[in-house]
Amino acid sequence: MIKSGNSTGQVALIIVFGLGVLGVLLAVAFSRLAPQAVVRQQALADSSKAYFAAQSGIEELMLRLRSHHNFGDSWEMVYQLDNGAVFYATISGNLSTKIATSTGMFKTYVRKLEVQVAESDSKTSFLFAVQSGEGGFELERNTVIRGIGGAAGNVYTNGDILGENKTSGTSGSKILGQAWAVGKVSGLTGDTSGGVYIQSDAAANELVRCGIGGNALAPAAPGPGCEFEGDFTVAAPPEALSIESVDTEFWKQQAVQSSLWPGNCVIQSGGGVEDCSGADKRLGSVKIEGDLVVNSNSSFTLTGPVWVEGDLTINSNVDVYVDDALGSEGVVVVIDYPANQFSRGKVVVASNVDFFQTSEGGPAVLVTTNTEESCSGVPAVTAASNTTSVVFSAPSGCVFFESNSFVRGVLANAVHLSSNSVIEYDPRLAAVILTTGLGGWQVIGFTELVE
Repeated sequence: MIKSGNSTGQVALIIVFGLGVLGVLLAVAFSRLAPQAVVRQQALADSSKAYFAAQSGIEELMLRLRSHHNFGDSWEMVYQLDNGAVFYATISGNLSTKIATSTGMFKTYVRKLEVQVAESDSKTSFLFAVQSGEGGFELERNTVIRGIGGAAGNVYTNGDILGENKTSGTSGSKILGQAWAVGKVSGLTGDTSGGVYIQSDAAANELVRCGIGGNALAPAAPGPGCEFEGDFTVAAPPEALSIESVDTEFWKQQAVQSSLWPGNCVIQSGGGVEDCSGADKRLGSVKIEGDLVVNSNSSFTLTGPVWVEGDLTINSNVDVYVDDALGSEGVVVVIDYPANQFSRGKVVVASNVDFFQTSEGGPAVLVTTNTEESCSGVPAVTAASNTTSVVFSAPSGCVFFESNSFVRGVLANAVHLSSNSVIEYDPRLAAVILTTGLGGWQVIGFTELVE
């Protein structure tokens, strides 16, 4: 018995010793593997920074290309990002095709991207959160222009940018991005009070009332009512840009070729003889020879282009979906009464109307040809509170956002943003291709080059 007990104790001792040795070996192994894992993880992070630097260069070239920058036969730029990464970007080609390349560098890592683009006389995209004509852009207190996920909410106007409060705080009239004004940046009620806060660079003919977080560019130094954190550069004012971004004639033809609805259409949850969306509540492609009215507490899906030859009224508590089959391009609704584009073709969207984009970010784009450019009367477009994920376009009229509005983007001759309202730009709109008579550029190839 005693002998057996000694054997048991020896076995236990051997097991304990063996486990100890195994633990030491594992500790040594992990001590060697851990630094290797850290090194690999750091290498991956550094390589990613080089890649995103290259991507930033491509985005810079595409922005300049779609903004009609004159590159000549070839053009290049070098830029260092805030994280220390650098990109070297070049673009070359002729009037119909171009190749853009961007090399991103961070520490010892290099990534290179190439994009092929082709001119199209029927395609363009939305580049700014807000783009307005000579009617300008007005912001009341507690309003903000921003981009999704921290992206920039840039603004471009052929007129003035006028705000009620130039602070960066909650009550400010804020543009969280860059701003270009062919006219001036100043106060909503005059040059002695108010103003606009611009988080990044600002370029204008006059900088009168403003708080600028970046650089200031203008023919003359900003006045005493405009503070800036960056540098001042003497520069010519921005050039006026065309805002005719959507070819309404093309989309009208696409709509009328498919089907025709005589008279007014009234979409409502219970259906009816005047409901052109049918039992399944799907609308498009169709021309409506009258007004389109969407009653409260109803929903429908846009499946193709729609031409409303009258007024468009969407009452409260309505859901509007864009058919996911339309992908990233979304759908266009044209509101146009050719015989009277001043009194007819109005758009009124009531409170709590939600527009749902496709899974690829394809939006509903509401375009009116109405020419009422006064924002104080009965403007071309009136959008009430909580109107989300839609793009409004009124190239010859005013888009007036009432308090608590929330939209994706706007393009109009004049824009007014009431208090507590937000325009949150979706960067995917820059890739949305819409037919237009102005011409533009379409991406036909995207490659990462391996050297």
